[in-house]
Formats: sequence, structure tokens, C-alpha cells
Amino acid sequence: MNVVVLADHSLLLALPAVAPAFVVAGVVVYIARKNRRKQDTESETSTND
Repeated sequence: MNVVVLADHSLLLALPAVAPAFVVAGVVVYIARKNRRKQDTESETSTND
């Protein structure tokens, strides 16, 4: 039994909805990691005093 997929438009229709979600999630992760590093450096400098 051979299955031939002639057209699959579900991915093309879902991509515009899913792509911005990945971009927003990436920005949130970037900001969270940046703030975490900033807090780590601030805590190290305050304990060294």
C-alpha cells in the first residue's frame, strides 16, 4: 500500500501562528538568562566587600 501525499497545507497555515511564539519564547529566555548572569555578578561583588 503506497500513500501519496499530494499536498499538505497544514504546515504552511500553522507556520505564521507558531513562528512568533518561538520568537517570543526566545526573547524571554534571553532576557531571563541575561538577568540571571547580572544577579550572579552583583552577588559576587557584594560578598567580596
